[in-house]
Amino acid sequence: MRKSNKVKRWMTVFTAVLLVCVIFGLMSMRKYREWKEDNSGIPDAVSTVSDGDLCRLTVTANCRIIEDEEKFAENVIKMYRENAFRSIRLSTDLGKAAEKLDIRVYLHRDDIREGNPVMRILYEPPDDEKEYNVIDDAEVYRMTIYTDGRS
Repeated sequence: MRKSNKVKRWMTVFTAVLLVCVIFGLMSMRKYREWKEDNSGIPDAVSTVSDGDLCRLTVTANCRIIEDEEKFAENVIKMYRENAFRSIRLSTDLGKAAEKLDIRVYLHRDDIREGNPVMRILYEPPDDEKEYNVIDDAEVYRMTIYTDGRS
């Protein structure tokens, strides 16, 4: 009988350890997926506000540093034009695209709470009293990049 109790106790301990390992593994996989998304290097829009002809975007770079700011800005604008952000799909049901973009860029989603963006991108048409939009008239737009949150 003593041998049977030892086996039962050993099986209980083994089952508990196995359960803890499974839970730890699942939590680790979830954290890894979050870390991978936050460090993918693929920009993502986390919020958008349209105010008349102006669209304000908050974008995360999902990287530690933006090496080529102009290339990064062009990529974000391209993603806007193609509606290719992962977290947000821009509404196209109103039928009118924005005339101006004001994009604030943060390195990671958690940095948004801390305040200043690392970069600001303004994408504006010329001041010639004609109507333009970001989607159809990209060739006439000018892009202005401010770094370290200065505007």
